[in-house]
Amino acid sequence: MSDASGDRPVLVTGGASGIGAATCRLLATHGHPVVVADVHDGAGRAVAAEVNGLFVHLDVGDPEDWSTVLRVATDRFGRLYGLVSAAGVKSEYLIDSPEDEELFARTARVNQFGVLLGVQVVGQHLRAGGEGSIVNIASAAAMPPAQSPDLAYVSTKWGVRGISRTAAKALAPYGVRVNTVLPGLINTPMIAGVAAGDPERVAQISAAIPLGRVGEPDEVACAAYFFVSDQSSYATGAELVVDGGTLA
Repeated sequence: MSDASGDRPVLVTGGASGIGAATCRLLATHGHPVVVADVHDGAGRAVAAEVNGLFVHLDVGDPEDWSTVLRVATDRFGRLYGLVSAAGVKSEYLIDSPEDEELFARTARVNQFGVLLGVQVVGQHLRAGGEGSIVNIASAAAMPPAQSPDLAYVSTKWGVRGISRTAAKALAPYGVRVNTVLPGLINTPMIAGVAAGDPERVAQISAAIPLGRVGEPDEVACAAYFFVSDQSSYATGAELVVDGGTLA
């Protein structure tokens, strides 16, 4: 999907803030109609109004919500041509913490099962249309060496990598590409929450980044847009790390 075909509608989960909101804005700048999907209705509607898009409430872990989003989006735009799954949560679930199965399950429901549902529901829609692009936002924390003690977050983001690669192979014969963006430490509300609780930890991590700073959501959005666009027409099953050189 190049700029020349920017009239193709794209659905963005987690579109109310952070990387999702930045991706919505960038897509709109390139002429794409945008479906902003999120559980945060007020913020989601604000982003949708800003980009002249459509807001739809979406709990990514709820299959019925996915069906509703697809129905509402296709009623409005006829069909979708892309999906960017940017919804995600941190958990602070540590390996030596007291057992908390509910916390792990909640994290997996959003970060991993939510991505899986997106690939299944929107993937089938794109497959029927014979073309499309799915971009899943994972994390550089899901690349070796281990960078985070958050067991639930890291393991579910590893899961996103597996889902993306498996789906890429399954959907490639139908003209649907599936790729993954792996951000490092990015200035999002998720990180702001961690910084408020442990600013020294974030400062230490930031100091270790070769580029010497935390990344911005717009910088990740550019990577997501590359995979949405026809500029990456021969890329599927690929992964793009955007981490300021941390993994280097």
